[in-house]
Amino acid sequence: MKKTVLMSAIALGAMAATASAADMPARGPAVAQAPYMAPLFTWTGFYVGLNAGAAWHGSDNCPGLYGYSSGVIGSRVNAFAPACNSDNAAFTGGVQAGFNWQMGSVVVGLEGDVNWIGNDSRRGFNNYALTSAITGVATYGLDGSPQSNMLGSIRGRLGWSFDRAMLYVTGGAAFRNSGSDEVIYAYNSSGATLASYTVNSGRNNVGWSLGGGLEWAFTNNVSLKLEYLHSQFNAGDGVYLTTGSGVYSGYAFRGDDNRDSIDVMRLGINYRFGGPVAAPVLARY
Repeated sequence: MKKTVLMSAIALGAMAATASAADMPARGPAVAQAPYMAPLFTWTGFYVGLNAGAAWHGSDNCPGLYGYSSGVIGSRVNAFAPACNSDNAAFTGGVQAGFNWQMGSVVVGLEGDVNWIGNDSRRGFNNYALTSAITGVATYGLDGSPQSNMLGSIRGRLGWSFDRAMLYVTGGAAFRNSGSDEVIYAYNSSGATLASYTVNSGRNNVGWSLGGGLEWAFTNNVSLKLEYLHSQFNAGDGVYLTTGSGVYSGYAFRGDDNRDSIDVMRLGINYRFGGPVAAPVLARY
């Protein structure tokens, strides 16, 4: 009798355990965690920055001596073109801002910059006038100190990205503000100065700029660049100065071939707004 009761209790316990297990929710397959993907670096975005370097100012500026009366330029009276090239180097520094757009490995953009540039070089031209009964054999000279104190540009950029490094070419419009202290003088065959006149002239020029560089991003937002730019300007062939009044009047210096260039090699640092692009999430099951 005891044995029968014990067996019945065991059977009832087993049935209860089976029913409890049947009521529990089924466990599905394990879900794999998505792997971590680091954000992708991109050159896309607005940026601002600073730059500093060296500038070389080359001037191919050959004024000739012409007859002049009541604002009318006459014939050229000197029989030769004087040596008229000047080159000098100076420090330059400024600011830049722009925008890049990256498409695959290609980066296109637009950049504007304004730089202070200190250029100061002397030049001297001696032009021999014709013999006249009034002046005798007189030599007229033009001595100047040309300088460009501001240089800027608006340029397109086309680059090829190697992840955080980018090689690029750039080109567009260039502009500058330039001035010169010009001294007109006349002296006789013995070298004695007969008269001199000093005038400060300033002008704004628009030209073109072309160059290239290498930029490297050492953080997601900050990059360094090494850049070369060549800017070319044509100053025109206007009248410089007349040779004065009285017995030494009747002549004026006029530019025959006025071409100025500025070459810049500089280092720059840019801060780019925004950040890297989030990488796609790839889950494995």
